[in-house]
Order: sequence, then structure tokens, then C-alpha cells
Amino acid sequence: MKKHLLLLPLLLFGSSRMYGQSIKFDQLVYLATLNNDAVASTLKQGNAFKQDYSQEINGQQIEYFKNIGQKPNSERIATGSFTKLYDGTVLRTVEYSSTDVQNIVDMIAQARKYDGLTQQFYGNDDKNNIYLYDNSFYMVSIYQSLDRKSGRVVIKQKESLGFE
Repeated sequence: MKKHLLLLPLLLFGSSRMYGQSIKFDQLVYLATLNNDAVASTLKQGNAFKQDYSQEINGQQIEYFKNIGQKPNSERIATGSFTKLYDGTVLRTVEYSSTDVQNIVDMIAQARKYDGLTQQFYGNDDKNNIYLYDNSFYMVSIYQSLDRKSGRVVIKQKESLGFE
């Protein structure tokens, strides 16, 4: 019985110091389909991110969000980058970055399990381990710094060929 009484405070202390990432991989994929207003609304409803600032880059309004959880400013999301096709279709890009490498490790694990997404490449350059995933709708690039201090996830919509 004494062992159990000793174990309980250790578990409570350990769990009070733990936290999870503020957003999951499948939620990032969903954000990649939304315009800036819808992304801001969705992130605001989740109470995990707030808008940091916005800036215009090459005629595109890029919106930046930062997390407000237990480790504020350790996670960031950038939206608003897009490619416009000749037929008017807009292919959006969302970028997630974190200064907590565990969040990136979790994103890699979630990407591996994401339905229909297959790993196309794993390698590294002088700064990052690089993971590339692909399916009919998205190209996902995950960069994990070699010093294991940070990383980022870039999700780009792809032009899909529909047969109607």
C-alpha cells in the first residue's frame, strides 16, 4: 500500500509537467483547404492559437498564428500562401513550425498513419532530417533539425485530376 501512495504523487507531479502539441497533423491538413478567414476562425475556436501578425508577400496576405498553451510561442502556423491555376483554382499551403522537437516527432508519426499518405523520401541535408509524404491531394514536407531543437511541417495542396 505504501508503494502505491508513493507512486501517486510521482505520477501527479510528472503529468503536471507534460503537455501535448496544440494541433494534430490531420487538423493541419484540414487547414490547408481553408482560406485565411476560415483558418483564423477555426484556430480561434480551438483556443490553442492566436493571431500574431500578418504581412503581404508577393501579393499574398500571409497570416501568422502562435500557440498560447503551456509553452507559449513554441508553435507557429503560417497560412495564406497559394498557387492560382489557369482555371482559377487556388492550391493552398499551410506551414507549421515548433521549437519543441517532440511536436515534430509526433507530426512524423501522425503523417505515417494518415490514411492514403505514403512516404516518398527520407534523407537529410546539412541542417535537417527530411521526410516527404505524398498522396493524390497533398505534398507534405517535414523538416526536423539535426540539432533536435526545432522543425517544421509544410502541407501543399496538389492539383488533382478529377474524372467527371
